[in-house]
Amino acid sequence: MYKSNKIKNFLKYLILSIIPISFITVVKAEIKVVTTIQPLHSLISNVMGNKGKLDLILEGTSSPHSFTMKPSHAKMLENADIVFWIDKDLESFLEKPLKSIPKKAKIVHLMDISSLEIHKFREKNIYGDHDDHDKHDDHDKHGHKEDKHAKHDDHDKHGHKEDKHAKHDDHDKHGHGHAHGEFDVHIWLDPKNAKVIVKEVANQLATVDTKNSNFYMKNAEQTIERLDVLTKKINKSINKKASFVTFHDAYQYFEKRFDIEALGALTINTEIQPGAKQVKEIQHLIEDKNIKCIFSEPQFNPKLINMIAKSTSAKTGILDPLGSSYKPGQELYFNLINDLYQNINKC
Repeated sequence: MYKSNKIKNFLKYLILSIIPISFITVVKAEIKVVTTIQPLHSLISNVMGNKGKLDLILEGTSSPHSFTMKPSHAKMLENADIVFWIDKDLESFLEKPLKSIPKKAKIVHLMDISSLEIHKFREKNIYGDHDDHDKHDDHDKHGHKEDKHAKHDDHDKHGHKEDKHAKHDDHDKHGHGHAHGEFDVHIWLDPKNAKVIVKEVANQLATVDTKNSNFYMKNAEQTIERLDVLTKKINKSINKKASFVTFHDAYQYFEKRFDIEALGALTINTEIQPGAKQVKEIQHLIEDKNIKCIFSEPQFNPKLINMIAKSTSAKTGILDPLGSSYKPGQELYFNLINDLYQNINKC
Protein backbone atom coordinates (compact mmCIF):
# COMPACT_ATOMS: atom_id res chain seq x y z
CA MET A 1 0.00 0.00 0.00
CA TYR A 2 2.83 2.36 0.88
CA LYS A 3 4.61 1.55 -2.39
CA SER A 4 1.38 2.10 -4.35
CA ASN A 5 0.89 5.59 -2.87
CA LYS A 6 4.52 6.39 -3.52
CA ILE A 7 4.16 5.42 -7.18
CA LYS A 8 0.94 7.48 -7.51
CA ASN A 9 2.62 10.54 -5.99
CA PHE A 10 5.60 10.11 -8.29
CA LEU A 11 3.35 9.88 -11.36
CA LYS A 12 1.37 12.94 -10.22
CA TYR A 13 4.63 14.89 -9.81
CA LEU A 14 5.81 13.73 -13.21
CA ILE A 15 2.58 14.82 -14.92
CA LEU A 16 2.63 18.25 -13.24
CA SER A 17 6.24 18.68 -14.28
CA ILE A 18 5.54 17.79 -17.91
CA ILE A 19 2.50 20.08 -18.40
CA PRO A 20 4.34 23.40 -17.96
CA ILE A 21 7.12 22.23 -20.26
CA SER A 22 4.61 21.34 -22.96
CA PHE A 23 2.87 24.67 -22.51
CA ILE A 24 6.13 26.59 -22.80
CA THR A 25 7.00 24.68 -25.96
CA VAL A 26 3.69 25.69 -27.56
CA VAL A 27 4.19 29.35 -26.67
CA LYS A 28 7.75 29.39 -27.96
CA ALA A 29 6.58 27.89 -31.26
CA GLU A 30 4.69 31.11 -32.05
CA ILE A 31 6.66 32.99 -34.69
CA LYS A 32 7.81 36.47 -33.67
CA VAL A 33 8.26 39.04 -36.42
CA VAL A 34 9.51 42.63 -36.22
CA THR A 35 9.29 45.34 -38.85
CA THR A 36 9.99 49.05 -39.01
CA ILE A 37 7.34 51.19 -40.70
CA GLN A 38 3.56 51.02 -40.85
CA PRO A 39 3.19 50.24 -44.58
CA LEU A 40 5.45 47.19 -44.20
CA HIS A 41 3.61 46.18 -41.04
CA SER A 42 0.34 46.30 -42.97
CA LEU A 43 1.59 44.16 -45.85
CA ILE A 44 3.15 41.63 -43.48
CA SER A 45 0.03 41.44 -41.31
CA ASN A 46 -2.00 40.56 -44.40
CA VAL A 47 0.28 37.58 -44.95
CA MET A 48 0.57 36.53 -41.29
CA GLY A 49 -3.13 36.78 -40.52
CA ASN A 50 -3.71 35.45 -37.01
CA LYS A 51 -0.48 33.46 -36.85
CA GLY A 52 2.36 34.57 -34.61
CA LYS A 53 3.21 37.99 -33.22
CA LEU A 54 4.06 41.02 -35.36
CA ASP A 55 5.77 43.98 -33.68
CA LEU A 56 6.09 47.47 -35.15
CA ILE A 57 8.94 49.84 -34.28
CA LEU A 58 7.73 53.16 -35.74
CA GLU A 59 4.17 54.26 -35.09
CA GLY A 60 2.21 57.45 -35.67
CA THR A 61 3.98 60.41 -37.25
CA SER A 62 7.50 59.28 -36.35
CA SER A 63 9.88 59.66 -39.29
CA PRO A 64 12.39 56.87 -39.95
CA HIS A 65 14.89 59.53 -41.02
CA SER A 66 15.22 60.90 -37.48
CA PHE A 67 14.01 58.04 -35.28
CA THR A 68 15.80 56.90 -32.11
CA MET A 69 15.28 53.40 -30.75
CA LYS A 70 14.08 52.72 -27.21
CA PRO A 71 14.94 49.76 -24.95
CA SER A 72 11.53 48.25 -25.76
CA HIS A 73 12.49 48.16 -29.43
CA ALA A 74 15.76 46.44 -28.61
CA LYS A 75 13.76 43.81 -26.72
CA MET A 76 11.62 43.22 -29.81
CA LEU A 77 14.74 42.57 -31.88
CA GLU A 78 16.22 40.34 -29.21
CA ASN A 79 13.19 38.03 -29.25
CA ALA A 80 12.50 38.11 -33.00
CA ASP A 81 12.56 35.15 -35.36
CA ILE A 82 12.46 37.39 -38.45
CA VAL A 83 13.14 41.12 -38.93
CA PHE A 84 11.93 42.82 -42.10
CA TRP A 85 13.46 46.17 -42.96
CA ILE A 86 14.15 48.17 -46.12
CA ASP A 87 17.60 49.71 -45.97
CA LYS A 88 19.96 51.75 -43.84
CA ASP A 89 19.25 54.71 -46.13
CA LEU A 90 15.73 54.76 -44.69
CA GLU A 91 16.03 53.13 -41.26
CA SER A 92 19.55 54.28 -40.36
CA PHE A 93 18.67 53.84 -36.67
CA LEU A 94 18.53 50.08 -37.22
CA GLU A 95 21.85 49.44 -38.96
CA LYS A 96 24.03 49.00 -35.85
CA PRO A 97 21.42 47.29 -33.62
CA LEU A 98 20.82 44.62 -36.27
CA LYS A 99 24.48 43.66 -36.06
CA SER A 100 24.45 43.14 -32.30
CA ILE A 101 21.00 42.71 -30.72
CA PRO A 102 19.08 39.89 -32.45
CA LYS A 103 20.06 36.51 -31.01
CA LYS A 104 18.39 34.23 -33.54
CA ALA A 105 16.55 36.45 -36.01
CA LYS A 106 16.68 36.07 -39.74
CA ILE A 107 17.29 39.57 -41.13
CA VAL A 108 15.43 40.27 -44.38
CA HIS A 109 16.81 43.29 -46.23
CA LEU A 110 13.99 44.13 -48.64
CA MET A 111 16.07 46.35 -50.94
CA ASP A 112 17.97 43.16 -51.84
CA ILE A 113 14.99 41.60 -53.64
CA SER A 114 16.13 41.34 -57.26
CA SER A 115 12.61 41.55 -58.74
CA LEU A 116 11.88 44.99 -57.27
CA GLU A 117 11.69 47.98 -59.58
CA ILE A 118 14.31 50.35 -58.18
CA HIS A 119 14.74 54.01 -59.12
CA LYS A 120 17.53 56.43 -58.42
CA PHE A 121 16.88 59.46 -56.30
CA ARG A 122 16.31 62.57 -58.37
CA GLU A 123 19.30 64.85 -58.05
CA LYS A 124 17.66 68.24 -57.73
CA ASN A 125 14.53 69.53 -56.11
CA ILE A 126 13.23 70.82 -59.47
CA TYR A 127 12.35 67.86 -61.67
CA GLY A 128 11.73 67.41 -65.38
CA ASP A 129 14.31 68.85 -67.76
CA HIS A 130 16.17 70.31 -64.79
CA ASP A 131 16.76 66.80 -63.50
CA ASP A 132 18.73 65.62 -66.56
CA HIS A 133 21.73 63.94 -64.98
CA ASP A 134 23.93 64.63 -67.97
CA LYS A 135 23.64 68.36 -67.30
CA HIS A 136 25.07 68.09 -63.81
CA ASP A 137 28.77 67.33 -63.99
CA ASP A 138 29.98 68.66 -60.68
CA HIS A 139 29.40 66.31 -57.74
CA ASP A 140 30.53 68.93 -55.26
CA LYS A 141 27.64 71.23 -56.16
CA HIS A 142 25.24 68.70 -54.70
CA GLY A 143 27.29 67.55 -51.74
CA HIS A 144 27.88 64.01 -53.02
CA LYS A 145 30.38 61.73 -51.39
CA GLU A 146 31.42 58.66 -53.34
CA ASP A 147 31.73 56.54 -50.20
CA LYS A 148 28.00 57.04 -49.61
CA HIS A 149 27.38 54.68 -52.51
CA ALA A 150 29.96 52.03 -51.77
CA LYS A 151 27.23 49.59 -50.81
CA HIS A 152 25.96 49.61 -54.38
CA ASP A 153 29.29 48.79 -56.02
CA ASP A 154 28.86 45.07 -55.58
CA HIS A 155 25.39 44.01 -56.68
CA ASP A 156 26.08 40.34 -56.03
CA LYS A 157 26.61 41.14 -52.36
CA HIS A 158 23.04 42.34 -52.07
CA GLY A 159 21.38 39.86 -54.38
CA HIS A 160 20.75 42.39 -57.18
CA LYS A 161 21.19 41.09 -60.67
CA GLU A 162 23.50 43.20 -62.77
CA ASP A 163 20.95 43.67 -65.54
CA LYS A 164 18.41 44.90 -63.00
CA HIS A 165 20.29 48.11 -62.49
CA ALA A 166 21.83 48.34 -65.92
CA LYS A 167 19.52 51.24 -66.63
CA HIS A 168 21.20 53.13 -63.81
CA ASP A 169 24.50 54.30 -65.26
CA ASP A 170 27.64 54.24 -63.17
CA HIS A 171 27.06 56.77 -60.42
CA ASP A 172 30.55 58.14 -60.99
CA LYS A 173 28.99 59.88 -63.98
CA HIS A 174 26.21 61.49 -62.00
CA GLY A 175 26.11 63.34 -58.73
CA HIS A 176 23.49 62.31 -56.19
CA GLY A 177 21.94 65.18 -54.35
CA HIS A 178 20.23 62.90 -51.87
CA ALA A 179 22.26 62.42 -48.72
CA HIS A 180 20.85 58.94 -48.13
CA GLY A 181 22.37 57.15 -51.09
CA GLU A 182 22.01 56.37 -54.74
CA PHE A 183 18.70 54.54 -54.85
CA ASP A 184 15.30 55.73 -53.70
CA VAL A 185 14.19 53.61 -50.73
CA HIS A 186 10.46 54.49 -50.80
CA ILE A 187 9.82 51.22 -52.64
CA TRP A 188 6.47 50.44 -50.99
CA LEU A 189 4.73 53.36 -52.71
CA ASP A 190 4.57 51.32 -55.92
CA PRO A 191 1.86 48.66 -55.49
CA LYS A 192 3.76 46.44 -57.93
CA ASN A 193 6.70 46.49 -55.54
CA ALA A 194 4.27 45.82 -52.70
CA LYS A 195 3.30 42.60 -54.49
CA VAL A 196 6.96 41.60 -54.65
CA ILE A 197 7.35 42.35 -50.94
CA VAL A 198 4.27 40.28 -50.09
CA LYS A 199 5.67 37.28 -51.99
CA GLU A 200 9.01 37.63 -50.23
CA VAL A 201 7.35 37.89 -46.82
CA ALA A 202 5.33 34.73 -47.47
CA ASN A 203 8.43 32.82 -48.58
CA GLN A 204 10.46 33.95 -45.57
CA LEU A 205 7.69 33.15 -43.10
CA ALA A 206 7.22 29.73 -44.68
CA THR A 207 10.90 28.85 -44.22
CA VAL A 208 10.79 29.68 -40.51
CA ASP A 209 7.25 28.54 -39.70
CA THR A 210 6.90 25.57 -42.04
CA LYS A 211 3.70 24.18 -40.53
CA ASN A 212 1.83 27.33 -41.60
CA SER A 213 3.49 27.73 -45.01
CA ASN A 214 0.31 27.03 -47.01
CA PHE A 215 -1.58 29.55 -44.89
CA TYR A 216 0.99 32.26 -45.65
CA MET A 217 1.04 31.48 -49.36
CA LYS A 218 -2.74 31.62 -49.62
CA ASN A 219 -2.87 34.95 -47.77
CA ALA A 220 -0.16 36.33 -50.04
CA GLU A 221 -2.19 35.39 -53.13
CA GLN A 222 -5.29 37.09 -51.74
CA THR A 223 -3.32 40.23 -50.84
CA ILE A 224 -1.81 40.40 -54.33
CA GLU A 225 -5.28 40.14 -55.85
CA ARG A 226 -6.39 43.11 -53.73
CA LEU A 227 -3.33 45.08 -54.81
CA ASP A 228 -4.15 44.38 -58.46
CA VAL A 229 -7.71 45.62 -57.98
CA LEU A 230 -6.47 48.80 -56.29
CA THR A 231 -3.89 49.45 -59.02
CA LYS A 232 -6.45 49.06 -61.81
CA LYS A 233 -8.87 51.39 -60.03
CA ILE A 234 -6.29 54.13 -59.61
CA ASN A 235 -4.87 53.76 -63.12
CA LYS A 236 -8.35 54.18 -64.54
CA SER A 237 -9.32 57.34 -62.67
CA ILE A 238 -6.24 59.23 -61.46
CA ASN A 239 -5.74 62.73 -62.85
CA LYS A 240 -2.75 62.26 -65.15
CA LYS A 241 -2.45 66.04 -65.58
CA ALA A 242 -2.26 66.90 -61.88
CA SER A 243 0.38 69.57 -61.25
CA PHE A 244 1.94 69.58 -57.80
CA VAL A 245 5.08 69.80 -55.71
CA THR A 246 5.82 67.93 -52.50
CA PHE A 247 7.72 68.50 -49.28
CA HIS A 248 10.40 65.95 -50.13
CA ASP A 249 11.26 63.56 -52.92
CA ALA A 250 9.44 60.46 -51.71
CA TYR A 251 6.78 59.75 -54.32
CA GLN A 252 8.42 58.84 -57.61
CA TYR A 253 7.49 55.15 -57.22
CA PHE A 254 3.84 56.15 -57.02
CA GLU A 255 4.30 58.67 -59.85
CA LYS A 256 5.93 56.22 -62.25
CA ARG A 257 3.43 53.45 -61.53
CA PHE A 258 0.46 55.69 -62.31
CA ASP A 259 2.03 57.86 -65.00
CA ILE A 260 1.84 61.16 -63.16
CA GLU A 261 4.65 63.58 -62.42
CA ALA A 262 5.43 65.88 -59.53
CA LEU A 263 7.32 68.94 -60.74
CA GLY A 264 9.53 69.42 -57.71
CA ALA A 265 10.07 69.13 -53.98
CA LEU A 266 11.01 71.61 -51.31
CA THR A 267 13.88 69.33 -50.27
CA ILE A 268 15.55 66.14 -51.39
CA ASN A 269 17.21 65.63 -48.03
CA THR A 270 14.97 65.74 -44.97
CA GLU A 271 18.00 65.83 -42.69
CA ILE A 272 18.78 69.38 -43.84
CA GLN A 273 16.35 72.25 -43.36
CA PRO A 274 15.48 73.83 -46.74
CA GLY A 275 17.09 77.22 -47.18
CA ALA A 276 16.00 80.45 -48.84
CA LYS A 277 17.31 79.24 -52.21
CA GLN A 278 15.08 76.15 -52.23
CA VAL A 279 12.06 78.18 -51.11
CA LYS A 280 12.58 80.70 -53.93
CA GLU A 281 13.06 77.95 -56.49
CA ILE A 282 9.76 76.35 -55.54
CA GLN A 283 7.97 79.70 -55.49
CA HIS A 284 9.23 80.48 -59.00
CA LEU A 285 8.35 77.00 -60.22
CA ILE A 286 4.78 77.30 -58.93
CA GLU A 287 4.37 80.67 -60.64
CA ASP A 288 6.05 79.65 -63.92
CA LYS A 289 4.21 76.35 -64.30
CA ASN A 290 0.92 77.46 -62.71
CA ILE A 291 1.14 74.58 -60.23
CA LYS A 292 -2.09 73.91 -58.38
CA CYS A 293 -0.97 72.17 -55.18
CA ILE A 294 1.90 71.97 -52.73
CA PHE A 295 1.82 69.04 -50.33
CA SER A 296 3.13 68.81 -46.79
CA GLU A 297 3.69 65.59 -44.79
CA PRO A 298 2.56 64.73 -41.23
CA GLN A 299 6.12 63.72 -40.33
CA PHE A 300 7.49 67.24 -40.88
CA ASN A 301 6.63 70.78 -39.84
CA PRO A 302 4.35 72.35 -42.53
CA LYS A 303 5.48 75.92 -41.76
CA LEU A 304 7.49 76.42 -44.97
CA ILE A 305 4.84 74.75 -47.12
CA ASN A 306 2.16 77.07 -45.72
CA MET A 307 4.41 80.08 -46.24
CA ILE A 308 4.99 79.18 -49.90
CA ALA A 309 1.28 78.59 -50.44
CA LYS A 310 0.44 82.04 -49.04
CA SER A 311 2.95 83.70 -51.37
CA THR A 312 1.65 81.87 -54.47
CA SER A 313 -1.64 80.71 -55.95
CA ALA A 314 -1.07 77.07 -54.90
CA LYS A 315 -3.36 75.41 -52.42
CA THR A 316 -2.05 73.11 -49.70
CA GLY A 317 -2.73 69.44 -49.16
CA ILE A 318 -1.22 66.48 -47.34
CA LEU A 319 0.53 63.41 -48.71
CA ASP A 320 1.47 60.82 -46.13
CA PRO A 321 3.92 58.12 -47.31
CA LEU A 322 3.59 56.19 -44.03
CA GLY A 323 -0.17 56.21 -43.44
CA SER A 324 0.38 57.72 -40.00
CA SER A 325 -3.26 58.76 -39.52
CA TYR A 326 -4.42 55.15 -39.62
CA LYS A 327 -4.33 52.44 -37.00
CA PRO A 328 -1.65 49.86 -37.85
CA GLY A 329 -3.18 46.80 -39.45
CA GLN A 330 -4.14 45.02 -42.64
CA GLU A 331 -6.10 47.91 -44.18
CA LEU A 332 -3.47 50.61 -43.61
CA TYR A 333 -1.51 50.03 -46.82
CA PHE A 334 -4.62 50.12 -48.98
CA ASN A 335 -5.85 53.28 -47.24
CA LEU A 336 -2.44 54.91 -47.66
CA ILE A 337 -2.27 54.32 -51.43
CA ASN A 338 -5.90 55.30 -51.88
CA ASP A 339 -5.31 58.54 -49.95
CA LEU A 340 -2.35 59.48 -52.18
CA TYR A 341 -4.55 58.96 -55.21
CA GLN A 342 -7.50 60.94 -53.83
CA ASN A 343 -5.42 63.87 -52.56
CA ILE A 344 -3.57 64.20 -55.86
CA ASN A 345 -6.88 64.06 -57.71
CA LYS A 346 -8.11 67.04 -55.71
CA CYS A 347 -5.50 69.25 -57.38
